[in-house]
Amino acid sequence: MKTKQDIQKRIRQERSAVLVVNTHSRRGEQLFFAAMDELAKRGVHVAASYPVRDPARLSEAVREGIERGHALVIVGGGDGTISSIVDYFAYRDVVLGILPLGTGNSFARTLGIPLSLNGALDVIVNGKVVDIDLGKVNDDYFANVASLGFSADIARQTPRSLKRYLGVVAYVLVGVWNLLERQAFRCRLELDGETHVLRTHQIIIANGSFFGVTKLAPDAQVNNRQFIVFTMDTVSRWQMAKLWVAFWLGRHRAFSEARYFATREVTIDAVPPQYIDVDGETTTRTPVRITLAAEALKVLAPVTFEDE
Repeated sequence: MKTKQDIQKRIRQERSAVLVVNTHSRRGEQLFFAAMDELAKRGVHVAASYPVRDPARLSEAVREGIERGHALVIVGGGDGTISSIVDYFAYRDVVLGILPLGTGNSFARTLGIPLSLNGALDVIVNGKVVDIDLGKVNDDYFANVASLGFSADIARQTPRSLKRYLGVVAYVLVGVWNLLERQAFRCRLELDGETHVLRTHQIIIANGSFFGVTKLAPDAQVNNRQFIVFTMDTVSRWQMAKLWVAFWLGRHRAFSEARYFATREVTIDAVPPQYIDVDGETTTRTPVRITLAAEALKVLAPVTFEDE
């Protein structure tokens, strides 16, 4: 593989890219043509463009874009979009540029990419190439977080149409309804060979720093070669509700029930089996094995992003 410095030099010389936008995402449809125009104004030639309304076609579009041989492929969409296509970038000499067009945009927040179109395009034109870690749920790469329990159920039960029109509020409405009938589940965690058995409503395995709009922990970084595992150790749904409110306010670390572990590998089994939410998309159920893929992805980030 080429170094990030070599790839960045090539991008600056070519001044061209492939653009793939999930136009089914919350802002994708209205911003696709705006992105084309703004890239042209900034001197970046869009060699091929793919406005994709059917999310099932995203992988095909990205694969076609990468096969064109350009060093930079720009992808517009939310966290689910990014996570669904990182497999095609992993350990390859092609750089991912991100236009955050989704609901939470946690991965963009982790990288410090502005959520405005112009701000994100400035990063693509003037940013730097960095090597960051990815996670793998079984054999499937993901970018930011995997979770199970309360948040995974909310993500699975929230209709796309509701997210499209209400944004984050859609999750709140579904969460209140879900809370009324929740039961804690029993879970066995193996973290780098160390076993933990607990009853809980929520587990988060974070590669990145943000879960939604909340910073998970001070030492959660996307390039530090470890996951942060966060658990809410309570069987009470009302205590869990308090923890979630504190979580969204960024005050969850004050609760003794909020526990953190650092690890490079996680094996999870649960009774009853739990759905796994991966960057906003439900992909599988427990049992699962989650591993770290160090320096697997080359991505454009702001020049202020701290990398090694």
